[in-house]
Amino acid sequence: MTTSPPMQFPDGPPLPEMREALLSRDDVLALVADLQAHTRVISTLCKAGPQQQTPPGSTPLETAIERLFERTVSAIQIRYAYDGHEWTDTLLNTPTGIRMVRCQHAPV
Repeated sequence: MTTSPPMQFPDGPPLPEMREALLSRDDVLALVADLQAHTRVISTLCKAGPQQQTPPGSTPLETAIERLFERTVSAIQIRYAYDGHEWTDTLLNTPTGIRMVRCQHAPV
């Protein structure tokens, strides 16, 4: 997993630290199991494509993962609480695997 340090702009708070990784199908299934066992999932959103919207509102995590594997959505965003922070994992379909971008937000 690669990490980019938080950036600070003079007119606002620092941007959160982000981490990236390329995941296999098995990695994604392990991630889902960890999220279900150790976090409180707040919402899961789907993105059909650059100009396409999926129905508004949260999608059940299992359904979103199925759609990602079936490639009926281009990306999903999972927002969850863990260890006193909110996190966002964005999973995007790519030709070489599923790219994950993880972002830690301010403490909850």
